[in-house]
Amino acid sequence: MQVKPDRVGEQLGRKGLQRCYLVYGPEPLQAMECADAIRVAARAAGVAERLVFDASTSPDWAAIKGAAGNLSLFAEQRLLEIRLGGKKLDKAGSECVQALVCDPHSTDFVLVTAEALDRTQQASAWFKAIDKIGVVIACRDLEFGLYKTWLSARAAVRGLKLSTEAVDYLALRAEGNLLAAAQELDKLTLLAATGELDLTQTMVAVADSARYDVFQCLDTAVAGGAARVVRMVRGLHEEGTEPIVLGWSITRELRTLVRLAAAQASGASLETALAEMNVWSTRQPMVRRALQRLSLGHLAGLLDASIRLDQLIKGYGIGNVWDEIESLYLALAGGPWLGHGMAPGAARLGVLER
Repeated sequence: MQVKPDRVGEQLGRKGLQRCYLVYGPEPLQAMECADAIRVAARAAGVAERLVFDASTSPDWAAIKGAAGNLSLFAEQRLLEIRLGGKKLDKAGSECVQALVCDPHSTDFVLVTAEALDRTQQASAWFKAIDKIGVVIACRDLEFGLYKTWLSARAAVRGLKLSTEAVDYLALRAEGNLLAAAQELDKLTLLAATGELDLTQTMVAVADSARYDVFQCLDTAVAGGAARVVRMVRGLHEEGTEPIVLGWSITRELRTLVRLAAAQASGASLETALAEMNVWSTRQPMVRRALQRLSLGHLAGLLDASIRLDQLIKGYGIGNVWDEIESLYLALAGGPWLGHGMAPGAARLGVLER
């Protein structure tokens, strides 16, 4: 059974502690709080002992299975916690987890935690076993549209009433980092004598703790978020992100967009082209809108500019690398071209063969 992170407390209260849980995903605050809620519920249900197995490096699955199978001298029920980290389960690991989860005679509860799981892992037997018997909780990064709603709800739980301007400001300054946002809300709780904060009071208390992900930045550009992508590029610059990562990412994306636009211009099926280019179904609506917004000539010009950017990053040519990165991402988002060299629309379509 799939449960959203913000519904875990409600599900525990309504249905009680389930046989097994999987908490996974790249968003650390939600993952930590969901796992903590399960541990608290286990203690409240009388589960007096917890065994923790670190399987993030080179786990001995036979030893883990053996330790879990030993009867406890102190408790009738235990919480068996397996921490995978970024580890992908091999055959032995999958069989061990399935054995712990599916044992009909066991009175123990199982909690598996993991970082992001790819499609293969989500289609595996051990994942499906937990999904069928227990609860699976995916802790993903929040989309920007949901971010301010999350902030307002979390503030309300802490007895805070933030003005619309205060929420907007907090969302901007701590964007992409739920842990930093939660810490800022805790700080604001201590500072708000009346429980109400306006923009000025919030600005005084909130630190600039924005964290931007490279792929979120790229998606923002593809989606046409010109103002936001400039903020994100500058945030990545301040965080010390290597320019080559942003350069590689946008060049790869532009190659895909140019080939899709060329296929569409030749009368080929866009559906077929998207499948051949392995564009994920979740990204296809955004990519379609970008192809409607940007012409083939413009995209080809941007690809040409990305190749020149790659040369600049590697030390060939004259210019400010971060200025060129910002200009390229802004142009992909639909903003004006501010970079050096020829304008995107004037580029040769021969870059398709590079």
